[in-house]
Amino acid sequence: MKNKDLRSTGQWYIIICLLVFGFQSEIQAFGKTGWYATRVKFEYQYSDYNQYRYPLSLSSDPEIGFEYLNPYVTDFPEHRLLTKVQQTLGPLQSIELRHEYSELSDYKDQHRGYLRYNRYLTDMMTLYGSFQNLNIGINDPDSSANVGGNVATAGLKYDRSGWIKGDASVSYDMSKDSNGLIISTLKPMLNVRWSLNSLTALSGRVELYRTTSDSGDFIGRAFTVVLSRYLPTQTALHAGMRVYNHDYGVKSISPTFEIGQYLRWDLSMRLRYRYFACRFDEDAVPDFIKGRSINSHSCAAEINWQMFSDIQTRFKYRRYLSDQDIKMNTYLLSLEFDV
Repeated sequence: MKNKDLRSTGQWYIIICLLVFGFQSEIQAFGKTGWYATRVKFEYQYSDYNQYRYPLSLSSDPEIGFEYLNPYVTDFPEHRLLTKVQQTLGPLQSIELRHEYSELSDYKDQHRGYLRYNRYLTDMMTLYGSFQNLNIGINDPDSSANVGGNVATAGLKYDRSGWIKGDASVSYDMSKDSNGLIISTLKPMLNVRWSLNSLTALSGRVELYRTTSDSGDFIGRAFTVVLSRYLPTQTALHAGMRVYNHDYGVKSISPTFEIGQYLRWDLSMRLRYRYFACRFDEDAVPDFIKGRSINSHSCAAEINWQMFSDIQTRFKYRRYLSDQDIKMNTYLLSLEFDV
């Protein structure tokens, strides 16, 4: 890890400690002390290329003949480290802090910081706000600037004993790409989950995206529906569908299916399949894909083990296949515990 990485990581851990201890109204508020409780999570994820070939494209320059193009999936293999701290601050408020570090290549790394504050207005209503900072450092002589951005979110959550849940929020994202282009996105979101009975639940989610850049203003829309069914065998079935379209000429559809199963009272398993199909209008086709579409399949298996009452571990494996000649594996291991 480079010196600047160490400094950036150290700064985030100092901020976490100051925020956790600075909000305390009692001398011993850290950990299991009445209304004050602390939960910490460490997570490691590794993603690799099992198969990958750069797509070829004919060049307009007759002396070149063909050229290599960047793929739509980049920066792998990847090592990602996550640290998360959740701290309750009495009966009415809590904070969450996260820091992610990703080693993308020998000259490229990523830091992501996240802070969230929750205020419980009533037994059923929670007001929250969050801020996220992303910084991608590129130590390359050909790169003139780093890539990054900030996202601010404000929202309101409603939970009527699990039977009816709602979440409404507005996010504002401002980011800068490697060419120095500033892109801003305003995203309102509404999510509602309704338990039809003790065994069946229906969820609906609507997201709107208003993106502004030098190219103009564009509107994107995403609609998601999930049907959940709980069986007497301690099994949960979830079937979902997400549809997205964008004025720029991008349309996608993504059905998912998930099975959750309790193996023992302290051991559970999840199996998930997702299909993704994205189509581009003729004028919006990226240069780095074959054809005018992307089709992919992903399968994931996850094991959650409640080792003790205050310690939980999780292992996840994901397999990804794409019609763009890409195959990829992802492995994840996490440990979450109460201080």
